[in-house]
Amino acid sequence: MKSKPRGRYAAVVMRNREVSPTSRVIVLERPRGFRDARPGQFVSIRACDGTEPLLRRPFSIMHCTGETLSLLVKVVGPGSAAIASRRPGDTIDLVGPLGGSSFPEPEGETAVFVAGGTGLAPLLFAARLWRRKRLLSAAHILYGAGNRSELLGDLIRKEFSTCTFATLDGSAGFHGDVVALCRDLVKKRRLPPGTLYSCGPRGMVRSLASSVGGAFRAHFTSLESIMACGVGACRGCTVPMRVDGGTVLRTVCSDGTVFRADDIAWEEWEE
Repeated sequence: MKSKPRGRYAAVVMRNREVSPTSRVIVLERPRGFRDARPGQFVSIRACDGTEPLLRRPFSIMHCTGETLSLLVKVVGPGSAAIASRRPGDTIDLVGPLGGSSFPEPEGETAVFVAGGTGLAPLLFAARLWRRKRLLSAAHILYGAGNRSELLGDLIRKEFSTCTFATLDGSAGFHGDVVALCRDLVKKRRLPPGTLYSCGPRGMVRSLASSVGGAFRAHFTSLESIMACGVGACRGCTVPMRVDGGTVLRTVCSDGTVFRADDIAWEEWEE
């Protein structure tokens, strides 16, 4: 399929499958002209035909093949609920692929993936793509959710060498959040010192970077942020980055979504 710059497309829903009480995997027919995407890139979706909600919603690409485009949609409000309700044959108005950076390839080494919530999507994309290209010697994932019903084990298990889960209520796996799980495994020396790839809420990634970042060769993270335009024009999703002894603001949508975690000036990034 020929590639072209990002554009606006009407993508047809092929399948819509419930994977947890709040989450669905939506598989779209890949629109003609939609260029190849990379792990960490996303699409921006118009939730409905009216003006409410007004802003598009960003969703990380979970998989992109020659024929399909897959998204993980968690219902957290009216916008995501409207998108999650689409049925086979419906069309979704999307712009993409968006994002100016992606996860760097591991080049044959071991990779450790840490995800919370829908942060799983770009990590699944990376693991599938790199395994197919034979770039991974092993892939280990740590995934956290609120409770057993929100663990997306069926999506995860076949894609990784090992899978370790954490739940906040202790109903499955490690009792606690995924950062505490990662700290525990690092302390016990049960994780290889390869490259760390993460995606999840800002607080999760910040805590991960400060507590275990030194245990890995490098830590790359795909940041989540509220976005208005999705292309860097509004500057509404900026993050401070350390550059040459100072800090500069980069946009998550167009400069990211992927950054080296050590380069983020976490202390200057206001909630």
